[in-house]
Amino acid sequence: MGVEEKTDLGPRQPRLVLKLNTGVGQSGKSFDAEILNISRKGMLVKTGASLSLDDPIEVVLPRSGKVGARVVWSTDDLYGCSFLEPIDEEDIKAANQVATSPRIPGRPLGVDDETLGSRIKRLRVSRGFTMQGLADRVGVSKPTLWKWEGDQVRPRHETMQRLAAELDVSELELAYGAPGLGEAAALAEEQAITGSSLAEIVRASRKRIAQAAGVSESDVEIVINWDSE
Repeated sequence: MGVEEKTDLGPRQPRLVLKLNTGVGQSGKSFDAEILNISRKGMLVKTGASLSLDDPIEVVLPRSGKVGARVVWSTDDLYGCSFLEPIDEEDIKAANQVATSPRIPGRPLGVDDETLGSRIKRLRVSRGFTMQGLADRVGVSKPTLWKWEGDQVRPRHETMQRLAAELDVSELELAYGAPGLGEAAALAEEQAITGSSLAEIVRASRKRIAQAAGVSESDVEIVINWDSE
């Protein structure tokens, strides 16, 4: 792709130079990408994908998740992008923190240290799906879902779309990180349990254990030892 007219992204805006592994999405497809510098108004992205100047893109940032932008110029595999709405200074700080944190070898690209398989499992449990239940909704076998959650194989694009829809998250965030979703789900569950009776707490715990293990609640037994010395 040739060099296009370089629209001013605001040279007076301080830009943070970094190398942040993330993903960009355009026209319903997601691509590996790297943010080389970022400011409140724009960013420089490197990707092997061919991004169009006509359609808006989405990029995953560590703090806010999916953020809208548009490509204003390109040359080879570099794309100058302008955010549709300026991001916060906290977004820039979070991007720098993730970019400078040691990466675990073998981890897939993303804005956090969570693997795709771990993310699928966390979202499945927080949405109340058993392994069999989610597998049925997506149209795959339970062993296939088990392989996804174990990071043995990666869902294909079409399957990833169905999986993201069932987990109520965008495909881009499912593949590259969905900041805050895990914390929000855990907080909501904790608030729901607080003040509950012992029977309700046991029932909720049995449900969580069954979901995590991929079994029926009837297969989970919780024993309380009332004896004390």
